Amino acid sequence: MSNLLESILRVAMTVFIVGPLIAWVARRGARERSEATDSLDCFTVRMPAAIRVILACCAVAFELLMLAVYVWQGVSLGEWDHELVWFGHAMALAGMSIWALLSIPRLDVDGDRIASRNVFGARRETTFSNITRATLHAQMMGIDLYEGERKFCSISLEGVCSLNLIARLEEEGIEISDAVEAPITKARLCWAAIKPLTIVFNGMALVFSLVIAFMAFFTDEGMRLLVLVPFLFLFIGVALPLFMLSMPARGILEIGRQERELGFVFADEMASHGATGTSLVDDDWFIEISNARIVAFRRDYLKKVAAHEGSESGDRCAVTAVDGRKFKVYAAGSTLEDLRDWFRSGTGKRGAADRAGAALEAIG
Repeated sequence: MSNLLESILRVAMTVFIVGPLIAWVARRGARERSEATDSLDCFTVRMPAAIRVILACCAVAFELLMLAVYVWQGVSLGEWDHELVWFGHAMALAGMSIWALLSIPRLDVDGDRIASRNVFGARRETTFSNITRATLHAQMMGIDLYEGERKFCSISLEGVCSLNLIARLEEEGIEISDAVEAPITKARLCWAAIKPLTIVFNGMALVFSLVIAFMAFFTDEGMRLLVLVPFLFLFIGVALPLFMLSMPARGILEIGRQERELGFVFADEMASHGATGTSLVDDDWFIEISNARIVAFRRDYLKKVAAHEGSESGDRCAVTAVDGRKFKVYAAGSTLEDLRDWFRSGTGKRGAADRAGAALEAIG
């Protein structure tokens, strides 16, 4: 009975606390970005305040949990109470560390001047006239600025006013290229689709492992707790990303069907187009990665692309192939709109600002 009650409590916490909290943070972050200044002369790119506030509140809440145990039990702590105290300390430290990693980096633009502060608090300054190029990591939600061949700074696209920065770079005539320069292949598309999730999962495994190591050092559990660390990395850092391969796998299977139907080899086709990175939109091909899914079609394979619609599993659109087969394509709404416009009107390659906006829409 106690196990059943524990399971019910966990599900209730996920449904009524964790889920709404994540949704609130995403909505608040999207609202901050939409309400940010439109000025291209004076703005600041940094993580939305809602995300920073909720992380700080979580850290304080775990520390209060530890204090609550002290107040409730006084100085006569039992074994479980002792572990709970150190668990509160460990989670509070982890929360504050993540808060610092997200709060410290920022980029300030004031006229032609650019001031950057990295995650370690180190500050650097330059001007737009010294920036020679920029590279966009659409899947990793980041952009790098370069002075010659030296990287000046990296900044997250999730930050407020990140689109202002991209618009200013385009206004200055600074080239914004895809950060991935390798030729497009099916394997690279798969990896690019799940790479952000893999990094997130491994980051979670690292945080939980540090919490376990902290508790093992300060409690009597010792090595028994440390045994859990490799299993955490195997399950969260390896098994979950492998499971997430099911999302881009559908797009890869669709590329395989096109190869058989039209009689070409995808790698050779991309080589003939000189295609690199993770995106290609030209007269013949539409290739984008959106919401960890691969949307890749050759024009002569498609017969009809319907308008996109929303569903419980995300935005989708109905597609009809030349052989009459009908199927659904899932991706962000803006990507599906681009696919339909490309099919109906010809080429329509998106600029850096449009690709960054689509990436932000997917998380907002």
